[in-house]
Amino acid sequence: MNNKNSKIRTLSLTTVISGCEKETLLKHIQSKDGVMNCSIQGSDLSVEYDLMQTSLEELLLEIKPISESLNIKLKDSFVTKLKTEFICFIETNQRENISNPSGWHLRLQNIYLSLAEHTR
Repeated sequence: MNNKNSKIRTLSLTTVISGCEKETLLKHIQSKDGVMNCSIQGSDLSVEYDLMQTSLEELLLEIKPISESLNIKLKDSFVTKLKTEFICFIETNQRENISNPSGWHLRLQNIYLSLAEHTR
């Protein structure tokens, strides 16, 4: 199932993890609604999910506690944090646009009209 709402994100781990920890983490992530597939290759965690059911921000809220309990840490350099925040911002906008089929032009038009009426 690869549609326009399907996203694949790769998160970098600080170290390569063992089989037992890997299985526990993957099982926990796979149980989250909207997650279609997840895998770990070396120190990269790949997650494919449906944007209408979950987002990277929601997934990170689920992944971080379980990974920290297993002593698995996600890379948290400045650039990584900036990239993650940017992706979360974009996904929030994409989810709003998908749920509002009229798009941003109608919202902007309504804002402009309300401002024009307010100035009268």
